[in-house]
Amino acid sequence: MQVPALTLVTLLALLPPAQPCLSEMNKVKDLLEVNCTGQALRAVPPDLPLDTGILLLSDNCLESLSTIAFLPLSQLEDIDLANNGLVALHTGALLLSLKELTLSHNALVALPILEGLPALTHLAVAHNNLETLAPGAFRTVSQLQNLDLRGNKMQQLPREAFAGLRALRELDLSDNLLKELPKELLQDLQKLETLWLSGNQLQTLPADFFPKGRLFMYVFLTENPWHCNCDLYYLQTWIQKNADIVYQPERGLEETKVEVAPEKVLCHSPVEHRQKPIIHFRLNCSILEDADEEGGDEYNYGEETTEIATMTTFPLHPFIPKDWEGPLRIKSNSWPCTDTTIPPCA
Repeated sequence: MQVPALTLVTLLALLPPAQPCLSEMNKVKDLLEVNCTGQALRAVPPDLPLDTGILLLSDNCLESLSTIAFLPLSQLEDIDLANNGLVALHTGALLLSLKELTLSHNALVALPILEGLPALTHLAVAHNNLETLAPGAFRTVSQLQNLDLRGNKMQQLPREAFAGLRALRELDLSDNLLKELPKELLQDLQKLETLWLSGNQLQTLPADFFPKGRLFMYVFLTENPWHCNCDLYYLQTWIQKNADIVYQPERGLEETKVEVAPEKVLCHSPVEHRQKPIIHFRLNCSILEDADEEGGDEYNYGEETTEIATMTTFPLHPFIPKDWEGPLRIKSNSWPCTDTTIPPCA
């Protein structure tokens, strides 16, 4: 039986209103947290508390969004937009207080122009469809400290991809399709402490890729098809000199365990060296070293070193202070990375 249009409108009017977003004080950050997770929203609710400091909008249907929607929230510091099927984000509205923006597990094929976010320190664009970055893509967010780009489809990067990020401490490029990296990629990253390159298609790194005199805390190089010939001399030498900061990750649902394991960075080719640790493999290569190195004698790969593996634990994408000494365990809800059930958006 066909329901008259007027009757249908009347029935809709009698339906209960949408579930309001829950609000409570976040005791860690001392900010009002508004939770709108999983409500099949297609737009940002217009009646949010004006003193909202943390806004959780993950697992909704916000396929296209403008930051203008957040202008009334003058105290907003943290927005979570993970798992929305987001294909377009329009920025430009000046959000002076925003520090953390999570865009992970969406459908972005290009990085949004990051205008109007001068205070941004944490940006997660993990598990989208990014294929590359524009030169100077982050110049407008010079205060960025943590940048998560893992799990995208990037095959190459311009040498100025991270230009201007002089405050960046952690950069995650893991689980992409990167085949090569430009020598100058890290030049501007004067405070970089943690670099994730694991799970790519890298066969070698250019000489002087790691800036001289730069101190790292964690570098992840495993799960790449390293081609172990004389072109890998630079990387092998660097691993030997920095063996105590070369780590292997073991990602879990809520945390990532990491192990000091330079011997887990393995050759993939040629066949005779497959599965051999780069730090130990042997090749006779006559290589003239730089004048500030040990001279121009013939170098025989395979000066064996013995490292003691240790296990530590830290959250998926932390900001790791320089005085950090012990394990950290932080729930993954600040950097969503696990699949969740998304309400139907049809």
